[in-house]
Amino acid sequence: MADVNEIRALVTQVMEKKKKRLMMKDLYKAVTKIDDSISKRELKKATTTMIQDQTLEYWSSGSTTYFALPGAGPHAEGED
Repeated sequence: MADVNEIRALVTQVMEKKKKRLMMKDLYKAVTKIDDSISKRELKKATTTMIQDQTLEYWSSGSTTYFALPGAGPHAEGED
């Protein structure tokens, strides 16, 4: 079982490398390429704490929810 802080560091590393919004399944795939011992449940707990302390944010297209670093990721004209 991985430490929450280690998972948070991996999530930040992946998000900074990708420089775009990611769905949970894509984020999970990228994180497990680095450390395959992380479960989806552990990743969800880590991303929840990151959302709460605003090191990560949700972005929704209306039908799909993505994760992004605050102020990062490509945004189309008119998106907030």
